Amino acid sequence: MRFLRVLDLEDTLELKDHHLDDIGQFRHLKYLSLRGCRNILCLPDSLRNLRHLEMLDIRGTCIYELPTTITNLLKLQHLHADDRLDRLRVRGEDAIVDKYKRYIGRISTCERCSVLLYKGHVFLRPQVLDAGLNRYDIFNLYRFQERILDGIILPKGIGKLKTLHALGFVDVSGRNGNATVKEFGELTQLCKLKVGGLSYRNISELWSAIAGHNQLQSLSVEMGYPYEERNVLDGCLGEGLLPPSSLESLTLHGKLVNVTGWTHTLQNLSKLVLKWSRLKQDDDAIQALGLLPNLAVLRLGVDSLYGTQLHFESSSFPSLMVLELYGLGNLRSALFEKDAVPKLELLQVGRCAELEAFCGLPALTSLKEIQLDSHCLSETLKELVQSQVAEHMKHVRVNFVDL
Repeated sequence: MRFLRVLDLEDTLELKDHHLDDIGQFRHLKYLSLRGCRNILCLPDSLRNLRHLEMLDIRGTCIYELPTTITNLLKLQHLHADDRLDRLRVRGEDAIVDKYKRYIGRISTCERCSVLLYKGHVFLRPQVLDAGLNRYDIFNLYRFQERILDGIILPKGIGKLKTLHALGFVDVSGRNGNATVKEFGELTQLCKLKVGGLSYRNISELWSAIAGHNQLQSLSVEMGYPYEERNVLDGCLGEGLLPPSSLESLTLHGKLVNVTGWTHTLQNLSKLVLKWSRLKQDDDAIQALGLLPNLAVLRLGVDSLYGTQLHFESSSFPSLMVLELYGLGNLRSALFEKDAVPKLELLQVGRCAELEAFCGLPALTSLKEIQLDSHCLSETLKELVQSQVAEHMKHVRVNFVDL
């Protein structure tokens, strides 16, 4: 066992923190997966000994913050964590006692009982009980220990991990956030980066940090509070500062105001996912995206478009094969001109309650399937689509699914 190189503990539900205390004995370990081990809340200090570790997967755990010892793993190439986490910030005796003293008395007896039933496995850990608090006291912890994150919190010094190829999701909304963003600039071997919890305070620093990363192929950027007016995702982008031209996949969750100023550099982009972008009907953003020569997948998610009409002009989106329209609350119609999206094979539509019509569907000569939301589309739209397909597009399948 001393020479163990691969340890895959995925979905080991009975695994607890103390079971990992001696993980550092496996000094030759290269692959460690704790994915789905939901009772794991923290990593042990002995992790520092895994100097040959190349892959660490903590998705599906309750780990919200990585220890400083992670910066000793100089051969680490892949670090995978969840986004949008709802985790319990229980670290050790000192933190728990401190929190307890400040918050005692703010939760009812009834709430304490419900917490025990729901999160008892967390608060009855040995290291918690050894702090000198009884079970009744510990019930107080749940209410104020909960926090929603956009990823894992990294310690200072993450820039030392020069061999990192894949990193994320990372939350930069906390105390180390700005330092973490700056250190991204040192990770020049990154091929895949997912970062969330951004704001107007550090979004420009992020784009500056990764501007020269010419190996970066996949990037996901999420604003922490996307409806905060100051939290503009691309306000700093333009001729002086542009995304890496090497990008092939890009996910942006946040307000966009300058799409036409930077998309022209993304000639290699094949997948684009937008959410909360609030694009306006008359700002030429969709037309700018339509000029991307290799874009094959376009997913327009919740509030990515505020306009009432979506217009696909002739010769636009020459390589697009998958188009998803989801959660566009103001959209009433979509128009496809002749020769627009000539390679489109799959059209997915969900939660567009105001959508009334598709104009020009028969012009989509390569279309093979239309997926419509079973519940959140009007019956009028469903009947109209089915009628157009039956009359002009008999080769196209119409499926009703849960989107």
